[in-house]
Amino acid sequence: MEIKLVDSNNFTRDSLKGFQRYQEVKNVYRLQDGNLTLVYNPFTEDWDAARLIEKAEEILSGRYVTYCAYEGNRVVGEIMLIPRLNKGRLIIDSFHVSRDYRRHGIGRALFEAARQEALKRGAHALYASCCSSEETINFYSALGFRLSSDPIPSLAEAEPYDLQMECMIIREMQ
Repeated sequence: MEIKLVDSNNFTRDSLKGFQRYQEVKNVYRLQDGNLTLVYNPFTEDWDAARLIEKAEEILSGRYVTYCAYEGNRVVGEIMLIPRLNKGRLIIDSFHVSRDYRRHGIGRALFEAARQEALKRGAHALYASCCSSEETINFYSALGFRLSSDPIPSLAEAEPYDLQMECMIIREMQ
């Protein structure tokens, strides 16, 4: 597996063909009285072929800094970053690992690429509007994300059930 900064040499409109966004959710976190509460709320998240092409076109649009995880020529994970800082935070716009490749360290490797990009850009934190599924929030929490004390209103309003989270990043000591 290799993490690469996306460009027109390593990514095309068809690069996400075969990518499995599929996720069966049983429990979600809800913010109630300032505390996270786990609530049973089953649903399935999935992307069809048209949505995969739409995501690939977003990646190719030039509006994002995107890193992909490759297994050979196959894209098995992606993290899209909005290149403008918001109050010193680099925003993660999209972050997914294909179903069959989850729990193999690919998400952590993509996070590390995003962390390095954030440091390069002078950010002090990474910010994400996170799907509230139990698995997603547990993953972000394991990376060091916490509820943001300064949520970005436009993101919170666009996805009212998402949790607004951020992770402080620091340079490693030499």
